[in-house]
Amino acid sequence: MTRSSALKKEKQLRLARNTSKSRKIINIVRKNTRELQNYFISNKSQSTSNEQFTYKTRTFTGPSCQKLTDFLKQKGTDDNNNIHDYYQIIHNSFLLQLMKQTVCASCKLIWNGDMSVAKREGLYCSLVFICCCSHEIKFNTSKQCLNTSKRDINVRIFAGFGHQGLVKLCAILNVPLPTDEDHFSDTLDYLLPTFESYKLRSMKNTVEEACKKSNERKITVSGDGTWQKRGFSSLHGVVEVLSNGPTSKVIDLERLSKKCSICTGLLSIKYSDPKKYSEIKNKHQCEVNHVGSSASMKVAGIHRLFARSKMLYNVKYAHYIGDGDAKVFPKLISDPPYEDVSITKIEDVNHFSKKMLHRLQKIAESLKKTNIDGKLGIRGSGRMTKKMMINFKHYYRLAIVRNKTNLDDVVRAVWAIWKHKPHHEWCSPRYCGYLQAFEKGEEYDHTAHSLPLKIMKAIRPVFEELAHREYTETLKIAPKNRYSTGVMIDLCAAMAVSFYNDGYQSIIPILAELTGNTGFFTRVGMKRLDERRIYYEHKRKRKAVQKSKQNEETSDSLSDRMSVDDNRDDQLDDSYIPGAY
Repeated sequence: MTRSSALKKEKQLRLARNTSKSRKIINIVRKNTRELQNYFISNKSQSTSNEQFTYKTRTFTGPSCQKLTDFLKQKGTDDNNNIHDYYQIIHNSFLLQLMKQTVCASCKLIWNGDMSVAKREGLYCSLVFICCCSHEIKFNTSKQCLNTSKRDINVRIFAGFGHQGLVKLCAILNVPLPTDEDHFSDTLDYLLPTFESYKLRSMKNTVEEACKKSNERKITVSGDGTWQKRGFSSLHGVVEVLSNGPTSKVIDLERLSKKCSICTGLLSIKYSDPKKYSEIKNKHQCEVNHVGSSASMKVAGIHRLFARSKMLYNVKYAHYIGDGDAKVFPKLISDPPYEDVSITKIEDVNHFSKKMLHRLQKIAESLKKTNIDGKLGIRGSGRMTKKMMINFKHYYRLAIVRNKTNLDDVVRAVWAIWKHKPHHEWCSPRYCGYLQAFEKGEEYDHTAHSLPLKIMKAIRPVFEELAHREYTETLKIAPKNRYSTGVMIDLCAAMAVSFYNDGYQSIIPILAELTGNTGFFTRVGMKRLDERRIYYEHKRKRKAVQKSKQNEETSDSLSDRMSVDDNRDDQLDDSYIPGAY
């Protein structure tokens, strides 16, 4: 064998060993990854302590983790050790095959007969197996709820689906279709009071937490609203107020409806059967509780929540965090819900900073036919562009956020955006090239400027308004298609409040009260949903932190150029490029 052949063979052997080693490493990594995933999702040896959620040695952080952990500490949901306490979908033909492998208790022969359904209520069935000797074996497919005639499976499936959703699910799974809509509505009426009581309990706990933090019965809340359908033609809407803080929770909630499904349905018998019409109409609880446009639901609803806070929780909402809606706060002022408390408005920064963009757009629109510096209006290349307006809004927000503890600094920071050139008395040496050159004793050229002086004078009124002390006193940091009946919306809203405030596992005691038991996989599934919620929130937060670190390392962005008080701007200058300022 020649030397070259030996070297070639040795090289091939080395390559084969490296390939084998690499495959082993890849397989080990895959195995470890699966073990880590299974450890977090469904590890049986995992501690059942509810003190915290952990992924191996990492402790999760975030609002959801704290809220869910606090709930589990208070409630301490017990584990269901009965691993057979769950439902299993099985084809009827397999039941018959199973029975044909048994011995009939009556004729002592191999069972041979047929199966029939004696009774059916929703997804519950009473099955009868009849042997050829006429001996019958009966059993039910679902347990009966305590102290009721309702079946466990029906109560569970109704807590989260609409009727048509149930029909589609059962049809695609080849399962007998659910009950008719009348029985569906009756089941909703049965479920609603229990969910409402747990919702109210969760909201009361949230109020007490907020009062404990503020050391008084006057608290800060934020308010918002939504509609069941997009646009301002929805027949139903929901408004809510939330506590203030990193672990914000729902304090109170109200559904507003312009239509009642029962009243609408009764119109069909109003003249054909007036007696029945009057009887049902007088007995039913009408869902209509709002008169007016859909757009006015938010204003009316939030005012209603403020007005009943004293009666409901013995608390007053003294500070309201607005979201930019110009109608809510004036309503609270013109029709005050409290006699001895004057409500103050706290603007949400994200909404408040949009005022800069809106004011600049309004100025540009009003001056579009005015000759400024040889051209009509202030828009155009080398003048005020749309991108510049957006950047101004961003700088305005930074000026607020980075100086949130000092009102004077906010005013100075806002004016520093406008006065940056050629006046530098409010600039910071960390970003201002002129001050950096002045400290070094170097000359500085002021000629370069992307916005003409007359354009700057034209937009000055915007800064005079937004940097005014009285205006900026409201700047405080705040965290931030189908028709359904009112009963269905109430039930969904109650579930949403419980899930948002306390996590998915909060439904376990509710189901225990309704059905007498919760079931093995109900607990496993709800726990998994909570764990995934915490994990993905932590994952998003970690990505945001990593992105922030990358931005710090490459701090050459436009926002850094205009940051008023940022320690990372040592190497930045105030050079203006088209579209940057």
